[in-house]
Amino acid sequence: MQTKGYSLFCLFLVFFLVVSLETGFCAESSTYPDRPITMVVPFAPGGTTDVCARIIAEGMEKYLKQPVMVVSKPGAGTTIAGNFVANSKPDGYTLGFLTPSTFSAELYSFLYTVPYSSQDLVPVSGIVEVYQAMMVKGDAPWNTLKDLVEYARKNPGIKIATLGKSHFSYYLTLIIARQEKIDFVSIPFDGGSKMTPPLLGGHVPVGVTGVDPSIKSLLDAKKLRALAMLNGKRGEIFPEIPSMVELGYKNPFLSITGLFAPKGTSEGVVRRIDEVVHKIVEEKDVRTKIFNTTAELHYLEAAPYKNSLITFKEKMHQFFKEEGLVK
Repeated sequence: MQTKGYSLFCLFLVFFLVVSLETGFCAESSTYPDRPITMVVPFAPGGTTDVCARIIAEGMEKYLKQPVMVVSKPGAGTTIAGNFVANSKPDGYTLGFLTPSTFSAELYSFLYTVPYSSQDLVPVSGIVEVYQAMMVKGDAPWNTLKDLVEYARKNPGIKIATLGKSHFSYYLTLIIARQEKIDFVSIPFDGGSKMTPPLLGGHVPVGVTGVDPSIKSLLDAKKLRALAMLNGKRGEIFPEIPSMVELGYKNPFLSITGLFAPKGTSEGVVRRIDEVVHKIVEEKDVRTKIFNTTAELHYLEAAPYKNSLITFKEKMHQFFKEEGLVK
């Protein structure tokens, strides 16, 4: 009888704990948020990532009934923003609108030491794929990527403005260079908006960055010329610009930018944020706004987004091994 009573007590205790946890999650998510939220972006204001973050923040304000303040923290290969989010209080009031490269900081240990890793961040929602383009000044002598490659082969060490060696677009550029057996010098910038003036001024002949609305206007005005999209397919908004894949180069990386929270953020809060994001990206007005940024909506809820990030990390690590950058 004593054993039976003890078993019933244990069963009751487990039931009580489960109900308490579920009740806690519901209570927390139902009261969240009760004050403003900060959304951190790893690039300078004005670029595609920043603009997309502000579109999502505006939508979150509508559903959550609290201000969502977008704060740019560029620098250190986007890890300043990543580290800030990773070290914030895990209460859902500090989020990061980050790239997979920012999330996977440990991948770049051969470049620098970062005081956080992907284990310190929780994927909340995958949201957009930002189109990356290789661009030159409008009056440059190269009309195609092949023209540029031929020039670079005869003139080793061409300068290319990039988002730095912690951004996957740099390695897409490296893939082209290695396949064509050419050399280039990377000139890092904290965002596309910082890169544009020296590109237009002829201080750097080539630039690789996301195609944001300001760059689109320069392409439309023929002040800049895009030689190739460095994504796996042509962008819907620029169907005339070939992708690097159709030009004969591989692109093993799918890079989806999304929302992240600090490790330890409750499942209830993560679920609440993701549910709101899902509603936002279904709105026709939001889809139009995202399209006009030249990014492409690629929504993934938390679990599949996490799997996408694992695949990104595995492929980047394999690429680094093949290049002899890591063992």
